[in-house]
Amino acid sequence: MKETERALLLMRFYWRDEVYNVGKELNIPYFNQFKNYWDMDHFQGALEVSKAITDNDLLKLTKEKPPKYGLSLGGFQGEYYTVTEKGEVKLSSSWEVVRENVQKALDTWDEKAYSVLQAIINKDGRAAYFEIIDEIEKVLGYEYVPSYLLPRFGPLKLIFKTGSNKYPDWTMPSEIIPVVKEELIAYKKSSKKEERKKFPIEEDASGNILLTDRGISNIADKIVQKRREINLIFSDKFKTKLFKDNEMAILGIRKLCSNEEDFNNRILSLTTLIDEINTEELKKSVSKTTGGSINILEAFLDDRLPNYAKSIIANLRNIVTLRSKKFPIHSDDPKFVGALRYFGFNIPPDWGDLWEVVLKKYLECLEKIKKTFES
Repeated sequence: MKETERALLLMRFYWRDEVYNVGKELNIPYFNQFKNYWDMDHFQGALEVSKAITDNDLLKLTKEKPPKYGLSLGGFQGEYYTVTEKGEVKLSSSWEVVRENVQKALDTWDEKAYSVLQAIINKDGRAAYFEIIDEIEKVLGYEYVPSYLLPRFGPLKLIFKTGSNKYPDWTMPSEIIPVVKEELIAYKKSSKKEERKKFPIEEDASGNILLTDRGISNIADKIVQKRREINLIFSDKFKTKLFKDNEMAILGIRKLCSNEEDFNNRILSLTTLIDEINTEELKKSVSKTTGGSINILEAFLDDRLPNYAKSIIANLRNIVTLRSKKFPIHSDDPKFVGALRYFGFNIPPDWGDLWEVVLKKYLECLEKIKKTFES
């Protein structure tokens, strides 16, 4: 249906907040029920805009409001609309090109290509790596690990990596799923019943993920150990622990991060550890006692150990900004972009890589705090 495809195109161009703003500007009644954009369903909002505009309106809108951060997933390859990765909209179909690319994949990789494409479709167009492996086994009847094949669908604009480099999930653009389904059905009907080869499990692919898991766990272990050492030193010097214990937050930081939702949960656990400082005891030793835990820690260090590394406080504040200056904790704020740049990232970041860098920065803070207290 053309209106549905136009809605998918609008979602590719605009995040939920921008769809909401367009709907309000067009005075579409549907949008009046929401005080905040995050209460609105992204697809339904885009569909309401789609119903209210014509193709000419769409062309005008996308010229006036081009996508802020470029177009992911290879632009847009619809039955009615085509969009380049630079945002140029054409009122023409891309499906013949999609069909050709599916055939190229099937001709080159045969049953393996079929299994990967069908597995992604079975998972509604998006799945994590291990979910794809499980689904491939259901499709083929035996296990095949697609670490070699998955990246090769990108140049064909059939499947794209959408998660972390080290722990990715994979997405087939929603607008091409119907035509890919058609080609896979035709392939299955025409395929000769041949003896199936069992492809070996590619241990290096699984190993990379396990290494990532182990790497995050190792950092978390070092954080736990460093907090323990700091508490022992601090108790000896000041007769109280610096950090409160929080087992659930420690469990939270041990988990891998593959997307933005994961990052929101992980950064919440980490900032819980940052916030849970014994501020009441610190206040007894400082002149300035206002503000949160980082301000009180800074005041304590300024008063008692003024030669401490100032990057400790800068790191902690920027970590907290990653939590507090973006949805869903608070409304999106430009300070979030500044914190991303502080850690060496731009919008949109690779969430998995960002999480690993932030975790290492927190460990670095702990190492410097320990060194300060030992001096």
